[in-house]
Amino acid sequence: MDSVSLVTGGLFFSWLAHDLEEVATMPGWTHPVFDKIPFLPEDIRRHGCSREYVYLGVSVMGVLMAIASIDGYRTRGRSFLYQAVLYGYGMHTFSHLATAALARRYTPGVATALPVVLPFWIFAKRTLRAHGIEVRSHPWVIPAFPVVVGSAHGIAYMVTRRSSRSRGTSS
Repeated sequence: MDSVSLVTGGLFFSWLAHDLEEVATMPGWTHPVFDKIPFLPEDIRRHGCSREYVYLGVSVMGVLMAIASIDGYRTRGRSFLYQAVLYGYGMHTFSHLATAALARRYTPGVATALPVVLPFWIFAKRTLRAHGIEVRSHPWVIPAFPVVVGSAHGIAYMVTRRSSRSRGTSS
């Protein structure tokens, strides 16, 4: 396997290693800032995310990461989608660091942000550049990040909320 194939296909596997930490630690976890976010549902503010919610949210993001990795592999890293997702993935390291700093404690995802996400992002950009592929930062990626992540969380919340109601349980 050549290095371009490694960094295009590797985007998914780097994300998977990072998100396994979130799957293991996010259910039931709450952030002190949650109380200050008025649009968060009350049950999320009080009890955090259910295990089903986390599994579904991570799966939704997993589909996006898999599609981006496949497209990157197919285009040898030149795909607009692959480059945008790679950039967003790398930049999201800093959102993990910021949430941990705000909370003044561990937050889900922070343990793998620096040793997994950031080094992979730097390695991928350097590898692609060495093969003549310039990774462009698209100005819309940063503002799109909360929309994409918020959509994954919103889908997970609506589906798991509906299924818990149909079972007669609360989430």
